[in-house]
Amino acid sequence: MHEQAREALLEADDKLAAFDYTGYQRAVRRALGLEARIYPEIKATANDAVRAVIFYFALLLPFAFFCERFFFGFPDVRRQIAGFVGIFVLVFLILRFVHPAFKLSTSPYIIFLAFVILALGVLVVFIVVTRFKALLQRRKGAVSGVHETDVGRIAAGFAAILLGISNLSKRRLRTALTAATLTFLTFTVNSFTSVKSSFDFYRLPRDTSPLYEGGLIRDRAWRGLQDSILEYVQSAFGDRALVVPRAWYLSPVESERAFIDFTATATGAASFAHGLVGLQPTEAEVTGLDAHVSAGRFFAAGDDKAVILPDSLAALVGIGPEDIGTASIALYGEEYQVIGLFDSAALKEVVDLDGERLTPVDTVKDAGLITRESTEDPRALAATAVETFNHLEVINTLFLPYQRVRAMDGRLRSIAIAADADDPEFVQRVESFMSRVALTLFVGQGDRVVAYSSIGSTEISGAGQLLVPIIIAALIVLNTMMGAVYERVREIGIYSVVGLAPSHIGLLFLAESTVFATFGAVVGYALGQIAHLFMLQYELLAGLTLNYSSLSAVWATVVVIGTVYLSTLYPARMAANMAVPDVTRQWQFPPPAGDHWRFDFPFTVGGVEVPSMYVYLKSVFAAYGEGSIGDFIARDVELSVTTDGPEPSYAMAMRTWLAPYDLGISQQVRLQATPTGEHHIYKIETHIERLSGDVASWQRMNRKFLNVLRKRFLVWRTLAPGIRQGYQAEVEKAFAGAGQQVV
Repeated sequence: MHEQAREALLEADDKLAAFDYTGYQRAVRRALGLEARIYPEIKATANDAVRAVIFYFALLLPFAFFCERFFFGFPDVRRQIAGFVGIFVLVFLILRFVHPAFKLSTSPYIIFLAFVILALGVLVVFIVVTRFKALLQRRKGAVSGVHETDVGRIAAGFAAILLGISNLSKRRLRTALTAATLTFLTFTVNSFTSVKSSFDFYRLPRDTSPLYEGGLIRDRAWRGLQDSILEYVQSAFGDRALVVPRAWYLSPVESERAFIDFTATATGAASFAHGLVGLQPTEAEVTGLDAHVSAGRFFAAGDDKAVILPDSLAALVGIGPEDIGTASIALYGEEYQVIGLFDSAALKEVVDLDGERLTPVDTVKDAGLITRESTEDPRALAATAVETFNHLEVINTLFLPYQRVRAMDGRLRSIAIAADADDPEFVQRVESFMSRVALTLFVGQGDRVVAYSSIGSTEISGAGQLLVPIIIAALIVLNTMMGAVYERVREIGIYSVVGLAPSHIGLLFLAESTVFATFGAVVGYALGQIAHLFMLQYELLAGLTLNYSSLSAVWATVVVIGTVYLSTLYPARMAANMAVPDVTRQWQFPPPAGDHWRFDFPFTVGGVEVPSMYVYLKSVFAAYGEGSIGDFIARDVELSVTTDGPEPSYAMAMRTWLAPYDLGISQQVRLQATPTGEHHIYKIETHIERLSGDVASWQRMNRKFLNVLRKRFLVWRTLAPGIRQGYQAEVEKAFAGAGQQVV
């Protein structure tokens, strides 16, 4: 289309040189129409290119970090930062000279500066929020005694990435080959897929008998048309067809009716109309309205203050056929001569090419339809049938000259085009015109009417050709990761022994795939752009075009990253399963015996720590008082100690209510710390007695309660030594009420 606009401008120069001003104006308008239609697409493509740079800048952050850790691995923080910044700037300079966004932007370095500011701002916000949350947790623990200790997902993921990079650096050849595969996959995706923008024509048949040969242009929702559209239509069709505009005057408020009062000057009788229709004298040559004038004549050239009344409306003000030429009406302070009467019944049956009457739309009856048509997506509407509207009755309409209605602030509503029935190129000219404007055009030819509409569409092409390369790359990554799992069976066992959860072990392999995916996406994209410039410079592989739009770039990156992650899920799951050979990842406890539930809690503790741990647990459960909105409510928390045997036993009893509280589940809980007889180690014997609530709900809700309880036991092991010493200092006071001496 851009080339067509160029040809139109060259034609305009030739017409101007030949002093053909009409042809010059027609060619200029055609060029302007083409450029106006494609300019939004070009602007959107330019904006997409800029967004693509921002997207890849976001990928550059982890890419630069991964490269610094893999290629250099500096131990000093300052050298780490220098390496990170150096890699980031190097890739930026490469993109600066190969990516078109920096040529399309008037200030290319502002893109880089804006991203740096954004990245630093996000980093600062993250640090502030993280430290604020940590401070709140410390304050909460100091006041209530409830401490929260957990391995954050971000921290675990970061540690997994560092360990994954370390593992990759041990196998440099395999890592290099896998990264090269993903790099070529990204280049392939960019090369064989592109985002195509095109204009699609929709031809929807209408169940209407054409009133005339030609076309009708109007808005789908009967909104007003711009005057420039009339000029474009006249330039496109005026040399070989008759172009006739129509205008309406309606209420300024769309959902209200206008009451246009007028008075017959001779009789003084008054009436009103809901709308005015402006017609040109040439209307008779298109629709043949002059045949429906029952008295008088139709509009002629030079008519200004003239009006044609429907005979039924004229009768209401005492104007008959004998008064034509002498009668007049007063309308908006001016006098209009009645030059004719329309046959109301016959005019009611006249329908245009769209199957609707020539009178204005009834904006009250169709207010909802007008609003819906005006607000829906034009791309979706273009492929659907044009809705049919209700129109005002003929008796509620006055007919005036076109220019007079426009002078009254009437709007251009439709344009009729009367074509020669023998014109074989009319349809081709219609399609050429529709490529320049986003309008609905009804074309009547022979005994049928077709509604034309055009809309710009965007689609990804060439995706089907990528199936084989993607499958090959996926199998390579899968084979690499499976080999890594089997090679590191011993490492996986060590990770499990030192306390890593199965999910964290699986995360190690996902972290390695993240490194592969990021490296392949960034390097593949950059190498693809460099290769494309090289091909253009030396005219190699002419016809290969890479699309730089953000949609294409994101598509390529998502394909690569998705391929890598999907190929790693199964190996990661295998590694996680190796960490728990018995395939039991969740703590299972025995079923209860009636209303009593007895079992050993999966937790052991040294005898020296038991008293201070029970003091800690008492402060924890005291925080779950009646004002708690947590998983349970605890009351009557009591500590006791028994010294009957060689080693003392410690116990904590409490009454709890489990959430949701409307189930009415209450129970008595006793946690007995008894010595195992080996190495001064204590086990926790748990006894739960149901007091109220149905048995099924009691068993189901206790799973959550026991998981919370287990987490509190585990948190004790992570507390700082200073906090533990604080609880140890309160042991004598806490167990004094039991009446026993702690030994």
